[in-house]
Amino acid sequence: MFEQQGAMKKKVIITGLLLALLAFCIFIFVRKNAITPPEAITEQVKIDLPQSTFNIPIRLEINSLAEYLNNKITGQFLNTTLFLQKSKTERITLTLTKTDNITISSSGKELICILPLTVDATLIDSRFGKTLSKLVKPFRTRIIMRLSTPIALDSSWKLKTRFKIRGYRWVTEPVLKIGPFRKNLRNTLDEAIGRNSYELTKLLDTEINKAASLRKTVDGVWSDLQEPILINKYPAPVWIRFSCSDIKGDITLQGTDIICFAGVKAKMLIVTDTTAYIKPNALPDFKKMEAKEKLSKSDIFIYASTSFNEINQHLNERLKGTRISSKGYNITIKDIVSYASTEGLTIAVNTDGDLNGRYFLTGRPVFDIPAQRLNVKDFNFAVKSNSILVNRGDDVLHDLLRDRIASKLNLGFETLIWRLPVIINQAIAKEKTGRTIDLRIENLVIKQCEILMGKEKIHFIINAGTETTIKLKKIKAGKAIRIH
Repeated sequence: MFEQQGAMKKKVIITGLLLALLAFCIFIFVRKNAITPPEAITEQVKIDLPQSTFNIPIRLEINSLAEYLNNKITGQFLNTTLFLQKSKTERITLTLTKTDNITISSSGKELICILPLTVDATLIDSRFGKTLSKLVKPFRTRIIMRLSTPIALDSSWKLKTRFKIRGYRWVTEPVLKIGPFRKNLRNTLDEAIGRNSYELTKLLDTEINKAASLRKTVDGVWSDLQEPILINKYPAPVWIRFSCSDIKGDITLQGTDIICFAGVKAKMLIVTDTTAYIKPNALPDFKKMEAKEKLSKSDIFIYASTSFNEINQHLNERLKGTRISSKGYNITIKDIVSYASTEGLTIAVNTDGDLNGRYFLTGRPVFDIPAQRLNVKDFNFAVKSNSILVNRGDDVLHDLLRDRIASKLNLGFETLIWRLPVIINQAIAKEKTGRTIDLRIENLVIKQCEILMGKEKIHFIINAGTETTIKLKKIKAGKAIRIH
């Protein structure tokens, strides 16, 4: 009996040892074959966005400047009395009146102004007495003046000219008939015009300086760039805003236009909160840019981000509950969680069904410069050799799950890129300024895209080049000036 109890006890001990050994082997096997999740990044990313340079040629049509002057200036440029001889026996009244349109063109270096004037002369006194003088018929002729000026901008962003009379021609000779006598007044009138030329050129310079002020236009661009512009309302509001810090400019003649090259320095941000409002910086005075700074393309740095919460919401809305089948196996996606790991962008997938498990896929978000699109490179299971799907002999199911997730992994970045021209358009050409400003943004190309991942977000620093131009549609003339 004691022998039987001893044998039984021995069997229990041996069985226990075998079970313990089996459990240990199973533990070692499971541990050896378990998938270790990629280690999550726990630090936030600090973003230092470089300044963008918006090189904006602002075009002012020369014809619109001439139209302004024709609407603004009318009446007499000169009204005076002159003696025809040193003896002062004959005296006339002389008026120069603008009756035809001013035309303005460009020589490439200067503005050329053609100013037609009507010349009227009336004899008011002579050696034969005032009564006879009244019987002398007044004469009228026309003179075509040619003036030119270089152009510049003053500190207030106003067009600055220095017109000088370069010459003129008489349409018909200025001859006054006094009875049987004829008196050619050309020399006398030439001297009178010469003495009064400053008043004429000063008037043109003053009115052009008033008319062609680019300050309001540039200030509108400068201010509007700093106002938040709504990009998306759903699933959450997102704005874009600029923080302008400096501006330089230069002005030149080009064909039928006056071109002001404005180089705006600004930081461009995508924001989700506009409650922390920052007052826009005031427009600085005009500063002349160096020749090497005058570029046709804008060099823009844009910051954008997407949170892992947004990616998770996006993926779960499109994939949660999806059933995938292959070779008799069926799995259902229960939920998806994305995060930044030491290996890249990691997607944790929980499945249910024939193959119940948790799988980890990783990849590296990159922007393909030649293709101008966002890709997730090397997107695959974190430990492919230990994947239960592969160990069960079903590579097809493995690939189907991976490809299904990859097809829906949209970070919402490309949509922002292709909308950038429209976004910047909205920033500058708002309703108030859009009536006088015509904005064009063309040929947007991403030159570089740096992608950084932190604890909560994926951050994008985008460097793009684009061509921008602003054209002034018209200048309001305001109240006309009559010179008496």
